[in-house]
Amino acid sequence: MKRIKENKVVYITTLGLMISLACVLYYFESIFISPFLFLPGGKVGIANLVSLVAIYTVGIKEAIIMTVLRVIIVNVIMGRFLDISFYLGFFGGLISNLFMGFFSKTSISVINNSIIGAIIHNMTQLFIVAFFVFHKGIFYYAPFLIIFGFLAGLFNGIVGGYLIKYIKNYLGGDL
Repeated sequence: MKRIKENKVVYITTLGLMISLACVLYYFESIFISPFLFLPGGKVGIANLVSLVAIYTVGIKEAIIMTVLRVIIVNVIMGRFLDISFYLGFFGGLISNLFMGFFSKTSISVINNSIIGAIIHNMTQLFIVAFFVFHKGIFYYAPFLIIFGFLAGLFNGIVGGYLIKYIKNYLGGDL
């Protein structure tokens, strides 16, 4: 992390590329029909993969900024700014990034951290939906979201672990 922040040009370019990549991934995932039709709203969350990598490469503050900007930019482009999907992405991403940032400082692996982040993301979104729907029956959806969060987090954690190793090797070791 220190090596990226030493050179301002590299730092700003890295952040810009990560925000752009997160926006593109978030946009593409939102316009395609989910392969998980049995689970309404179920997505792998590949844009959150960028946040996971950012936490381990540039820092938690930058990952939170990227998540907030990603949600704002894509929802403005898609004409969904300040509707329920905006709040789901905003608060889900914010809370999960805070947890993943905390756990990144511990001995928890990238994969386990990603799984925790995905489950936290889904549970945060469930509470946001419950706030809008005003019905406690929505919480019967929780076991499905936990299982799906585990699987999505596992996928993103595996891919993220490889990306983080690649970035560290490319930059010559410790960040």
